[in-house]
Amino acid sequence: MITDIADIKIFSDIPNDEFQYITPLLKERHFKKNHILMFENDESDEVYLIRSGMVKIYRIYEGKEIVLSITMAGDIIGEVEALSNDNHRISSIEALENVSAWLIQKQDFLYIVDKYPSVMRNAYKILVDRTRMLNRMIRYLTFYDVRGKVANIVMDLYYNFGVPFDNVYKIDLKISQTLIANMLGVTRESISKTLGEFQSEGLIDIRDKFLYLLDMGKLESICNVTEEFPTLRKWNR
Repeated sequence: MITDIADIKIFSDIPNDEFQYITPLLKERHFKKNHILMFENDESDEVYLIRSGMVKIYRIYEGKEIVLSITMAGDIIGEVEALSNDNHRISSIEALENVSAWLIQKQDFLYIVDKYPSVMRNAYKILVDRTRMLNRMIRYLTFYDVRGKVANIVMDLYYNFGVPFDNVYKIDLKISQTLIANMLGVTRESISKTLGEFQSEGLIDIRDKFLYLLDMGKLESICNVTEEFPTLRKWNR
């Protein structure tokens, strides 16, 4: 749980003694798992600062959900619409688990942007990171077979949630096969089949809905060359 507004990435360069002027502008909100914070194309102008939990950013195309990214504590959502002249939401946002957030109105957010130029610089950096992630997901969707797609998303999960565990690496996040399928544009059955193959080949293990990486080298060899620098796989840098 983030308790200090300075830990929100977009505000990280504001002097600490200035937060006394920002804190009164924030309203604390709590959302249950599966709650939809915003729908694409709806008109609203609130900005959300994520304190705890995770949300997925997605769009619906021909009745199918396409997950664009996952946002975690310390990040911001809704700032793009607030900075534009159009308040229609670009995408939908749904809580993947219980979420705590600070809410700030558009006019208050724009006041902060005007007063502290570092906020706009950080907003630009966040946008670049999200664009990199979207470009990578487009490559997965367009150029790779299912094995390549799944190996890549597993490595993405490792770089974001991986921790050492008994001489292997554990992805310390319970993520459903349906969510992975919606990120990669394939069926859940294809994800289940491919993860089963990886398990049979000794590349991963699955226990209590957690993924364990047993052979990083072979997984990376399936990925193809997706990034010059592996750390660019991180979603929230």
